[in-house]
Amino acid sequence: MATRYILTIISLFVVTSMLAQAPRIVINPMGHSAKIHNLIFTPDGNRIISISEDKTIRIWNANNGEMLRKFESQIGDGWEGMLYASALSPDGRLLAVGGYPVSTEKDNYIVLIDIEKGVQIGTAIGHTNVINSLSFSGSGMYLASGSDDRTVRIWKMDGSPMVKSIATIPVGSAVTSLSFNARTQDLAVAAESRDVLVYGLQGLEKGTTKFVPKLLKKHKGMLNKVVYSPEGSYLASCSFDSELILWSAEGAIVKEFANIKEPINALAFSYDAKILAALDVSGKGTSYAIPGGTRFTDFLAHDNTVFSAAFSPSLTGNYVVASAGGSNNEIYLWNPINGLIVRKIKGKGSAIYHLAFGEGHELFISREFNKSGKPKYSSSFDFASFSINRNPSKNPLQRSQPKDVVQTGVNTISLPKGKMVQTREAEDGRILDYQVLTDGSVVVASDFSLKLFDKNGFLNKEFIGHSGAVRTIAVSSDGQYIASGGEDQSIILWKLSETGFAPSLRSIFDTPEWVTYFNSLPIDSLTKEPTKKAWQDVIAFMKANGQKAVKEVETQFKSLGEVLIPFATLFLTEDNEWVCYTPRGYFTCSSSGGQYFGWHVNRGIDQLADFFTAEQYFEVLFRPKEEMSKSILQGKRVEDILRESGQRIFDLGKLHRPSVGFFDVSVTMKSTDLLRYDKGKFLTQARTMPLTVEVYDGGGGVKEVNIYQNDKLIISDKEVKTNGEGEKVVKTYAVEMVNELNEFKVKVVNYQKIESRTDVLPIEYTGDVIATSSLYVLAVGINSYQNTSYNLNYAKPDAQSFTEKILEHGKGIFKTLNRMEIYDKDATRENILKAFKSITARARPEDVFVFYYAGHGTLDEENNNEYYLVPTDVTKLYGDPAQLEAKGISATELKNQLTQLKAQKQIILMDACHSGGAVKSLNVRAAAADEKAIVQLARSSGVVMMASSGTQQFATEFEVLKHGVFTYALLEALDGKADNGDGKVTVNEIKIYMEERVPELTKKHGGKAQYPTGYITGNDFPISIINK
Repeated sequence: MATRYILTIISLFVVTSMLAQAPRIVINPMGHSAKIHNLIFTPDGNRIISISEDKTIRIWNANNGEMLRKFESQIGDGWEGMLYASALSPDGRLLAVGGYPVSTEKDNYIVLIDIEKGVQIGTAIGHTNVINSLSFSGSGMYLASGSDDRTVRIWKMDGSPMVKSIATIPVGSAVTSLSFNARTQDLAVAAESRDVLVYGLQGLEKGTTKFVPKLLKKHKGMLNKVVYSPEGSYLASCSFDSELILWSAEGAIVKEFANIKEPINALAFSYDAKILAALDVSGKGTSYAIPGGTRFTDFLAHDNTVFSAAFSPSLTGNYVVASAGGSNNEIYLWNPINGLIVRKIKGKGSAIYHLAFGEGHELFISREFNKSGKPKYSSSFDFASFSINRNPSKNPLQRSQPKDVVQTGVNTISLPKGKMVQTREAEDGRILDYQVLTDGSVVVASDFSLKLFDKNGFLNKEFIGHSGAVRTIAVSSDGQYIASGGEDQSIILWKLSETGFAPSLRSIFDTPEWVTYFNSLPIDSLTKEPTKKAWQDVIAFMKANGQKAVKEVETQFKSLGEVLIPFATLFLTEDNEWVCYTPRGYFTCSSSGGQYFGWHVNRGIDQLADFFTAEQYFEVLFRPKEEMSKSILQGKRVEDILRESGQRIFDLGKLHRPSVGFFDVSVTMKSTDLLRYDKGKFLTQARTMPLTVEVYDGGGGVKEVNIYQNDKLIISDKEVKTNGEGEKVVKTYAVEMVNELNEFKVKVVNYQKIESRTDVLPIEYTGDVIATSSLYVLAVGINSYQNTSYNLNYAKPDAQSFTEKILEHGKGIFKTLNRMEIYDKDATRENILKAFKSITARARPEDVFVFYYAGHGTLDEENNNEYYLVPTDVTKLYGDPAQLEAKGISATELKNQLTQLKAQKQIILMDACHSGGAVKSLNVRAAAADEKAIVQLARSSGVVMMASSGTQQFATEFEVLKHGVFTYALLEALDGKADNGDGKVTVNEIKIYMEERVPELTKKHGGKAQYPTGYITGNDFPISIINK
């Protein structure tokens, strides 16, 4: 088998000492981000279970590719906790998983999970090295495990949480694969040898613990995989010498397959043993008829090594193979008769193959190469504005490498003056990319590391953050940052000038003689400090005092690298959702980006780990783009900027369990006949029905219980009272159905503003079809304020133009069009809220509501940064919180109005600016808080939100447009410029168009790009029909 690599001692020391058992930030790409080592179908064929080197277990719906659940166990640094083996009990209930051990445990272990309950019910401890293969016996009574420790262990499944090993079988070499015969209880074993070992384990019931194998001799190469057919008639084996052999259960050769070009790495029999699928290290798959060996078809969709394959156990006569591998860790379901793809399952991200900086901090991103081998830049991300360009028209800057720096081998790079960079194959893997800096130092990307070497070839820094091969490096135009990307699908930004961590002198020189020596020094404290500066000071002292031992310390120092942690990490999905986060958890993101990273919290080896998404901590850790941009441009970490402004830094060590809420359908189903369950679906014919929610206090109390329907907030209950951790409260709410699918979600928010995981309940409405939707438009435009210094030029005409435009293009979509318009002196708090109440009384859940506001907006910094829309009679925007509260419309009030309004599709469009004079007094923190308030309003309400930046008075700046620039771009979008060619303009198409068009217009007419704030929840839907 392939050698398992480990991280350097320095990396382990530093990262472990920094993180201990603290929460670990990890990407959650909604799929696997590393090699998938095993696939299993559940007995009913409806689910697929996958395990991966990314340390996660994922369960998928085999019928539609949806990820159903994710489990995690104890993990550590580097390889620790990577999963290589899994097996499912014959009844489909018990999942066993194992892999690389964690350093906190003396022995390796197998985790046993009840996949229906989602809890760990047992732990099998005993192996002393990596566990590579697992297999249940046909009865489910026994579990076999094979390990690099050269043994096979047999475990008895007796229901005990501490599973006991009843037999240990020494094999003599590392075990790569094993498989139980479900019929005979024979166990086939592939080890690092040429012979298949078959152990007859029928004596286990009688207490036999010693077994002699039967040797199946024919392979010339080292064995790789063995697998029995489901009913036990055949055994297939393959080797690294491109051999594939079919054996009878008795050990006779049935078929030696010819024309195998590459080593086979995955084998699977069909449920009836009539087909064998074999996939190789190049990704090619072939299916064969059994026993004759006739080739059915080839499967060529995978672009790289396949590690696992499994047949669906379907008894309908349809054959389906699932195989996992390729550069992007995809699962393909395919037909083994004709080779056609049935379904593709993968996460939202993909490997990063090339990065290049353009001007400033714009980073061009490539996930593939064209036919000529050049990178295809599908998007670029600007770290200065935190904006994405989906179709870069220009190319990145061309950066040439010095001709006297050349890669000369898999692990070597030659430098000027005869110097050389030498990496270690076992520690670093292959060199995949390198970049030379202006001072002659070289950044080297490898399979397992990212390192900086000085111009003499000595290790200077090691960058710790990637969990897969690092494929590409780019250097920013100012030389301040490098960006790296690779197979773990992340892009990491590193600040080159930062001082990293290093092991202390005492951790390297730890013998009793050195301890005594260090204790005698007057600068003894420096020998305990984990920095390179401390080493330099100690060396200087030793030289000044003629200490002979300085040579040994200097020699060690030359190969000592500091360890740097990421400055920021970017995850970008293939559909251009994104999140950028710091090691302390602060983040900014697109509308859906917050779900793509979170915190893994170990709970020991006897229970599954917890995972908290960033979405749950949105109120605490989300930072506006303006703050994140300031961090990049100034080269200061976000937490340092927050600290300087007097804000408290969130402690990741206090990442406790939130309060939780669950739907309890049993109450409705027992007490009424309104809800029924059929073929995996909840169904109802009732237009309205009760939903019961169980709420548990996680220790932080219960501030509110929020119920969403199709992602729109419909109930916000602030009256739930609990008396302490663990207390349960049951509440029932009435809900109203819409046509077809109604997806209900419940979130519980505690008093620290931390959210529970979302519990989801899909209910399909099968009653009478509800009439199609109507459109309700409420437009407010305020040019004239009582305080005339606040007057605007284009707010009223903007609102009028928008209203006419959306009604014009909405005729072909909505059954009725309803408008309410409020302008200038009529635009008071009382009148605006009265209009809301009027629409609330009429709008139904299937309708669409649009609220357009053009006027002033402001932030009350004295009242917890509450955001306000400013009606016409507000005479002071700042410094008078009482007037704002009495006459303004707060974000909290707006959220309440949107919640009461039943229309599930709601769009909020705000061209809300600060007055020209007031802008000058706004600090960055206040301007950024505007954006945060707007995003929080959209997210918590479950509405579509698009807003101008709020930091400029566009109406007076761009008279040539005769509109505010936000509305000008919006009108263009509705007129069809946002259309992708199908004659309809959807809200997402408008958002994308606005994000690209507004900065283009503001830069053209004002000299500086401004970026709108957009946030979309729920499904996309059309708002405009283009008449061609």
